[in-house]
Amino acid sequence: MCSSVKSNRIVKKSQFTFDNELSAEQRLRFAAKANLAQARLEEREEAKKRWAAKQQPQQSQKQTLLSRLKHLFLK
Repeated sequence: MCSSVKSNRIVKKSQFTFDNELSAEQRLRFAAKANLAQARLEEREEAKKRWAAKQQPQQSQKQTLLSRLKHLFLK
């Protein structure tokens, strides 16, 4: 008695109706936030590329004692 039979035919709201329910002002705010998020993502990717470019030369300059000795003896 406590629970009632529920239909399996309940229609869930889809993403297609999400856009229809927004007002013009809400759409503008949503688009502005999405654009800011995209810009931040692009900035982070650029920063990662710059950081990786700075790190590569430093790694190649590191020489072990053995490689230094080889370089001295081959001269």
